[in-house]
Parts: sequence; C-alpha cells; structure tokens
Amino acid sequence: METKKPKLDIEKPAVAKAFDVLVIALFAAALVYLVLQWNQLPDRIPAHFGANGEVDRYGSRMELLLLPVIGIVMWVGMWKLEKYPHTYNYLNLRPDNVEIQYRYGVLFMNVMKNISTLLFVFLIWQSIDIALARIGSLNMPLLITILALLFGSMGVYLYKVLKL
Repeated sequence: METKKPKLDIEKPAVAKAFDVLVIALFAAALVYLVLQWNQLPDRIPAHFGANGEVDRYGSRMELLLLPVIGIVMWVGMWKLEKYPHTYNYLNLRPDNVEIQYRYGVLFMNVMKNISTLLFVFLIWQSIDIALARIGSLNMPLLITILALLFGSMGVYLYKVLKL
C-alpha cells in the first residue's frame, strides 16, 4: 500500500542554510578566479581527466565555461527541488514517518546539491591551474575526499531511512 504523500512545509535546517552560503561563496570565488585568469589561459585547456588524474583530452578554453554553467543549472534545479519533498520517491514511507522522511529528504537533497557543486568548484580550480602549468594533474586525494563525501552521504541517508 502506498502512503499518500501530503504537502508539508518543512523548514530547511540551519546547518543546510549555512552549507548553502559556504558553497555559494566557494563557487563565486571559483568564478572570480576563472574571470581573473581568463586572459592568461592558453587556447587549449584540460577537458577530460583519466582515473589517475592526468589530462587525457584537451579542448578549447570555451569548454571550461561549461563547468560553471552546469554547476549553476544543477544547483538551482536541486535548490528548487529541495522545496518540494512530497515529490521525492521514498523507501519505507508510512503515515507515521512522513514528516521525518521529508526532513531527511530535504537535508539529503541539500547535501547532494552542495557536495556536487563543490566538485564543480574543485574541477574549475584544478583545470585552470593545470592549464596554466601550476600543477601537473588533479589533486587526487582531494577528489577522492569529495567523492567519498558524496557517496558516503548517500549511504548515511539510506541507512537512516531504512531504520525508520
């Protein structure tokens, strides 16, 4: 039996609001860095990386603009989706746990939105520095940390939801 999903007004937790501010500030810093470095960038910049963090494809510096565009579209889309937890698909949704499921859902969406955006910040920054020969390859420990946070957050969410 499927539980009817009521529309509830779920307040975004203060920690989620703070995370939004931090990530927006970091994303803005990455955009400022891109603008400040634009004229120094060579015509060919890193466009793809192998599993070892080495550049395996170069492209036009215009391709570098795709990262912030995708990051912004994704962040705004997920920010909008955060406001409608009744539209999510849930595991184990019952009338007695709808509110807590929605709270978990809103927080989960916030964490996914912001960690994904941090990944774009990282890629923008690293691509610029590689293109300018300041570094030779991606900072793999940092990339692995961001990905571990992203997938670890998914695991924590699933664990909490399955316990309900």
